[in-house]
Amino acid sequence: MVDKTDLMPYKREYGGQAKKVLKEKRIGDIYLSKNGIVLIFISILLGKANILGGLAPFGIAFFISLLTKEKKYGYLGFFVLLGVCTGNVGVSWTKYCIALALSFIIFSYIREKIRFKTFMIAFVGSMTMFASGVIYILATNFYLYDLFMIGFESVVVFVFIYILSYAIPILVQKTNRKILSNEELICVAILVAITISGLSDMAVAGYSIKNIFGILLTLIFAYNGGASVGASVGITIGIITSMSTMGTPIVIGIYGFSGLLAGIFKDLGKIGSAIGIVLGNAILTFYINGSTEVIIQLEEIMIAFTTFLFIPKAMMEYMEKFVNTNSFQLDKTYSERMNKIIYHRLREYAKAFSELAITYGNIAEKNKIIEQEDIANMVNEVVNKVCQNCGMCRSCWQNNFYSTYNDVVDVITYIEAYGRIKSNKIPDVLKRRCIRLDSLIERINDRFEIYKIHYEWQKKLFESRQLVAEQFKGVSDIIDDLSKEINMKVNFRTEVEDALYVAFDKEGISIDKVTVLEKENGKFEIEIEKRSCFDRKQCDEKIAPIVSKVIGRNVVRKKQHCTTEENRENCSFTLVESEKYRVTTGIARISKDDRGICGDSYSFMDLPDNKYMMAISDGMGSGEKAAKESQTTVSVLEQLMEAGFEKDIAIKTINSILVLKSSDETFSTMDLSMIDLYTGKVEFVKIGAASSFIKRVNGDIEVIKSTSLPIGILNNIDIESFGQRLNDGDFVIMMSDGVLDADQDIEEKEKWIIDALKKLNSRNPKAIADELLDMAIKKYGNKIEDDMTVMVSKVWEAK
Repeated sequence: MVDKTDLMPYKREYGGQAKKVLKEKRIGDIYLSKNGIVLIFISILLGKANILGGLAPFGIAFFISLLTKEKKYGYLGFFVLLGVCTGNVGVSWTKYCIALALSFIIFSYIREKIRFKTFMIAFVGSMTMFASGVIYILATNFYLYDLFMIGFESVVVFVFIYILSYAIPILVQKTNRKILSNEELICVAILVAITISGLSDMAVAGYSIKNIFGILLTLIFAYNGGASVGASVGITIGIITSMSTMGTPIVIGIYGFSGLLAGIFKDLGKIGSAIGIVLGNAILTFYINGSTEVIIQLEEIMIAFTTFLFIPKAMMEYMEKFVNTNSFQLDKTYSERMNKIIYHRLREYAKAFSELAITYGNIAEKNKIIEQEDIANMVNEVVNKVCQNCGMCRSCWQNNFYSTYNDVVDVITYIEAYGRIKSNKIPDVLKRRCIRLDSLIERINDRFEIYKIHYEWQKKLFESRQLVAEQFKGVSDIIDDLSKEINMKVNFRTEVEDALYVAFDKEGISIDKVTVLEKENGKFEIEIEKRSCFDRKQCDEKIAPIVSKVIGRNVVRKKQHCTTEENRENCSFTLVESEKYRVTTGIARISKDDRGICGDSYSFMDLPDNKYMMAISDGMGSGEKAAKESQTTVSVLEQLMEAGFEKDIAIKTINSILVLKSSDETFSTMDLSMIDLYTGKVEFVKIGAASSFIKRVNGDIEVIKSTSLPIGILNNIDIESFGQRLNDGDFVIMMSDGVLDADQDIEEKEKWIIDALKKLNSRNPKAIADELLDMAIKKYGNKIEDDMTVMVSKVWEAK
């Protein structure tokens, strides 16, 4: 055997040579690899690409982007400079030589010290380009315009470095990418388009190489990506390639439209896409030129089409993976994306209605019957009708204009203040001078009445606009709340679904589908689809208890009626977590003189968001008219609250309706209570209503009073709101003023109600309501002197 120590001299002798050979091999691989050849080719063409006839910033940006990746790409600066020198004769290669040298020095140093983000790389690169340009123009004769062009070129470098930050990794990274993002796809297309623009001065047999490659690239993207990708890539290529040739923006439209048609006809195969390119070019050329003169020659399209046909199928399939956006596997589900779209659309609608509400609300109310400008118009009308043909017209309106004018204005002012003018209030000078005084005063009174009517209608119009503004605001809030509900994050609890499937199977219940959602507030919502039981209440009696046991929370059916799908024997229903509190309500009422038509109206109902509403409205007076007023109030309230309007907006809307309903006095009280069935909090809203009471489970009585006016009297109303917390076993007692006013012997009306509630030991709300109504009738001396309504609601915890 050979001792390893005997080989050490040979290792030391040949080890350095081996490293040197390895290094040379690596350098050779850089130049000879596929990526190396592609980068050299791109560097030359980007160096040749120019804009505005003398700017070539693209090669500099490309060189900087590669240099920040690895220092080994420094050799590409030579090929960029080669492209600059062989490009447009208007480009000053000295300036770009300085820029390449500065870039190599600065970025070689920077990447050894610190790694910047894209913004800093782009900023430093643009400043390097700017400094190079300044150095160059300082060494030559220059104008202020040259400095402006250097600044513009620096901005282009900044933007292109940003674009290359997406495209460069696709070219140089070793991983085998199979899917590109939209940003990467567009940035690669821009890079290729700018590279193609470097071929602008190259032609074969009179045919532009730039146009051939541009058409070929558009065909590839359109065929693989469809109409949208073809159009966007076509527009991109058209913009970039036309920048190097002044005065040809038409090319942008031709490439974009041709790419669109090529993508539309992709279902016909490669030939179909080629036909789309030909049609797009022909249609726009004829439309723009109105003749057969073509902008992109048919021969160029045919060359590109032939090349396109001979691209191997394997290569096309490989490229399709990058281009076809249908291959994206997004993290979010389809439903979540749709929710986002609907959410933003609803927010736009809500904003639009909110802006409409602000617009209508900003219309100013007219506070005076006659404005300043109206007085001048009224004087002119009076003069034209009464004074123009009068013999004293010259004396009054020419010789004594200001005196006569002021006297007439004084008469108008007095009429505005008092309605009609008395003879002793007419100015003395006007009495002595005017020979048609009666006609003058009569004419002024007539005009004033017209202005008065106009004023009344303007006020009504203003009130109507305010009502519309409030309605728009309410609709805006509803849509906004709906958008928030749609955008609410939900979790699909698949593990709970699996547990429910097992539980139902154990009980022998056949279930087709179970979906369990957990909302942001932590509440469960379980949707179940099963074979219909034909209203035998299996969902309540069997399924709901099983679900409650599995999830550990009490659930109830969301809607108390079955939903059977058409043409199917299945039904679907939703189970939600039951509320903490339940409410039951008892009513007792009677009309004045027991005539059968009660002026009081009431309502109690479940609202969205697990709330319970109770309301009493007392119309003015009694009988049919009062009944219509209170019924209108309660009916509109029910509709608005069910639709999701906030209570304040609903009440203001009702008030506006009553104010505008007729010229007669129309008003009614509003007594509203809303109980949150999750928290037990009750909110009282009283507008001209009688006091309400809370009877606690320990017998204590609390009084809720109000001092506001009924609705329908004033345009603007004050809404008084009171909040209280209810507990298990508490009662809420509401009543109309006919019940409260029954005891005329005491000043404090509420006292007899408090005493009566303390004596009543019943736990039945209907019985309590009947007892209170009977007591009120007895206190009236067994006479029914007013409409009376009592509403009693009992609150208890659901077990």
